[in-house]
Amino acid sequence: MTVRISPRLDAIPHYEPGMTTAQVLARYGLDAAVKLASNESPFPPLPSVEAVIGEGVANLNRYPDPPAGALRRALAERHGAAFEQVVVGNGSCELILLAGQALLDPGTSVIHADPSFALYPHLASAAGATGVAVALADDDGHDLDTMAAAVDESTRLVVICNPNNPTGVYRSADAIERFLDGVPEDLAVIVDEAYHDFVARPDRGRVMSLARERPNLLVARTFSKAHGLCGLRVGYAIGSPELVGALDKVRQPFNTNALAQAAALESLRHPAELERRVASVISERERVERELRARSRAFTPSQANFILLGSGQGSAADGTSVHERFLRAGVIVRDGAALGCPGRLRVSIGTPEENAAFLAAHDHVYEPQAMRKDA
Repeated sequence: MTVRISPRLDAIPHYEPGMTTAQVLARYGLDAAVKLASNESPFPPLPSVEAVIGEGVANLNRYPDPPAGALRRALAERHGAAFEQVVVGNGSCELILLAGQALLDPGTSVIHADPSFALYPHLASAAGATGVAVALADDDGHDLDTMAAAVDESTRLVVICNPNNPTGVYRSADAIERFLDGVPEDLAVIVDEAYHDFVARPDRGRVMSLARERPNLLVARTFSKAHGLCGLRVGYAIGSPELVGALDKVRQPFNTNALAQAAALESLRHPAELERRVASVISERERVERELRARSRAFTPSQANFILLGSGQGSAADGTSVHERFLRAGVIVRDGAALGCPGRLRVSIGTPEENAAFLAAHDHVYEPQAMRKDA
């Protein structure tokens, strides 16, 4: 006899994480490897953030502040929002999942792009709702017009990843505003801005200002990427008090741990250093794109901290084969097949040295002799 489990879980796709550095070293007998697969920051937390984390260890026998009050106040001040317009979560992923819990029911639907962040299909499956996946436009970005046309009476939520993961394509604030103008005012829209900091466009940040004014808009961001706090899992969202209040109702009381709250708060206090690090990543992204163009390697121009490139071969099996060659060369990139982009590879931007290792591996992997040898 087996335990009766909700059949909704059958529709939730299993997330396949990329290989760790330790796994690659062991499997291929390497002494060193460069990990450029998970869109992590190439920089560790700021020294003062590390110090705050160390100091906080002594108090781990105490529960964290349930509403993350100090961090919420700091974020409200940073973005010109009211305290009631900010919610903090165990990564921005948790906040998006909470939105699914708060907004979706059986018989309702959620619209998202495809391919996009692998979390979004979970929202519908977990709630017994229907997921409506809209194919990307020809430039690998969100087809906002088609998404707006897909809205019907059952639609309760639309999720827009901007820049999109895994393609890196950015939609302008004007395009997002036109989309909002074209959908019902009572339809909740989440704009997931996990990679916002790496956008090199003059309108960067304007969608967040819209979230202070539009009652149906929630903008989510994270401390995992630019702030280098992936391991602590802390994110936040800003929107109307009604939307934030809905997430708060389904949020666990102690959902954001004490070290995460302290680290994020301290990291916010050093915007100049953060911008320096972001500028370094953007500069390296532009350099890698130049080098790829010089090699005639097809890729999607990115506004994130990663680049999606073609494998140079036509089929999903060939793309995986190229992925394997990179692993054997000691460079861990993400197989596009796991991201809904078969035959392509996603490469995170690292330090100059890590990016140089990727480019050297690229030249070896695509060298005609190496291709024949590995085939």
